[in-house]
Amino acid sequence: MTKGINPEINELLAMRYCAAELQLFNPNKVNSVTNGINASHARGRGMDFDEVRRYQAGDDIRLIHWPLTARSGKTYTKVYHEERERSVYLLIDQSASMRFATKVAFKSVIAARIAALLGWAALTQHQQVGGVVFDEQGAEYIKPRRSRQSLLDVFNLLTYPRKNRQQGGLANSLQFILRQIQSGSTVIVLSDFCNLTSEAEQYLRLIAHKCELINLLVYDPLEANLPDRGIFSFTDNGSARLEIGDTLQTKERYAKPFAKRVDHLRNLSRQNRMQFMTLATNDDLAAVLKAGVNRSGK
Repeated sequence: MTKGINPEINELLAMRYCAAELQLFNPNKVNSVTNGINASHARGRGMDFDEVRRYQAGDDIRLIHWPLTARSGKTYTKVYHEERERSVYLLIDQSASMRFATKVAFKSVIAARIAALLGWAALTQHQQVGGVVFDEQGAEYIKPRRSRQSLLDVFNLLTYPRKNRQQGGLANSLQFILRQIQSGSTVIVLSDFCNLTSEAEQYLRLIAHKCELINLLVYDPLEANLPDRGIFSFTDNGSARLEIGDTLQTKERYAKPFAKRVDHLRNLSRQNRMQFMTLATNDDLAAVLKAGVNRSGK
């Protein structure tokens, strides 16, 4: 039985039904060079009505507000916010530390499922979707497009990794995305953040300064706490063996590294206006996302 060990394309495709009710990407004033449904600060002819003002030389006469002009005896014109499209970048960690779980599926598989939910939700709300799939050996980039094909390209990378790729790792992937993004984009990092270096943190800060950043920490329940009872054995491909008992002192010492990692990332996110969430491998992913990322774009 291999289900839950590797991402499966059919499962990622089926996530579109779960994503139908997720309102994760609220329309907001963003800056981009591509027309779409999100309003930007740029003004021009579009679908998002802003205000009425006195006619000025050079205004498009097709935008004259004729009823108000007739009532007031002065010429008024309608002003619109030019509509723009948000680019959503998914950074999906498939490193060795992500290939672990005791509940439901590997963290790497859960990250892929979350990416599928977010990707389908973004496309449903007319966003451009793309991003980076990476591990410690390499990374592959899909340019965001408002197209199912771009999301399918991400799925293909998750299920059939390529051999000829750019430099991998969290820090390198963040550095690469920093060079790609425009102001107003959304970057979502799906990782256990086990390899969060000071260099990676700096790139997170720079990305958050430029656009919206959401850190989603994926973890297995056993990483956070030992079960209530028992003696637990851990092996490393059979070459080493570790047994841990369930004494209170042992459980507290065991839980500290994970709690420290979570607190550090939470504080980093709070101090730099990033959003932060944790998702366990046995969580109801759609429900947690709906509750936790519904402020995206605000």
